[in-house]
Amino acid sequence: MTSSVLLKIFAGLAVLSATAYGCLWYAAGERNNGWLLHLALAAFLIAVFMSIVNPETRPRLMLRFLAALFALCTLIAFAADISRIPVDGTSPGAISLMQHLQSWAPAFLAALQRSVTNSMEPVLWDPVLTSVLSLPGTLIFLLLTIACGYLGRPRRRIRIFANDY
Repeated sequence: MTSSVLLKIFAGLAVLSATAYGCLWYAAGERNNGWLLHLALAAFLIAVFMSIVNPETRPRLMLRFLAALFALCTLIAFAADISRIPVDGTSPGAISLMQHLQSWAPAFLAALQRSVTNSMEPVLWDPVLTSVLSLPGTLIFLLLTIACGYLGRPRRRIRIFANDY
C-alpha cells in the first residue's frame, strides 16, 4: 500500500467522522461525547503527516502557499506593532495575538474559548492556549511561516545507480 493511498484513506476517514459528528450533533441538538471529533483530528493529523512524507504529494504546494500567507500576516502584524501610537509616554511594543483578536474579533475569541473548554479539557484553554496567544502576533506568524516553509520545501530525489561488474 503506497503512502498516497494511505493519505486518501485517512483524509476520507477524517471527513467522514467529522461529518458524522456534525449530523449527530444536529440531530440531537446537544454536544456528544466527542470521540468522533478525536477520531477526525487523529485521522487528519495522520493524513497531513503522510502528505508531508510523500515527495510526490501536492500538499507541499499548499504549505508553500500557507508560508507566503503567514509571511504576509507577519508583515501586517509587524506594521501594526511599529505604527502604534505610544500611550502615556510608553514606547510602542509588540501586541499579543490575543489583544489583536480581542480588538478585531471578540466574538471569535469567545467562541474559541467556549468550544475548546466544552469539547476538550478546560486545562487546554487556560494555561496552554492563553500562553500561546499572549505571545506577540508577529512572533507567532513568523514561526508559522518558518514551519510551513520548511515542511513545504521541494525535496531532492537522490538516485543511486549500482553498476554490475
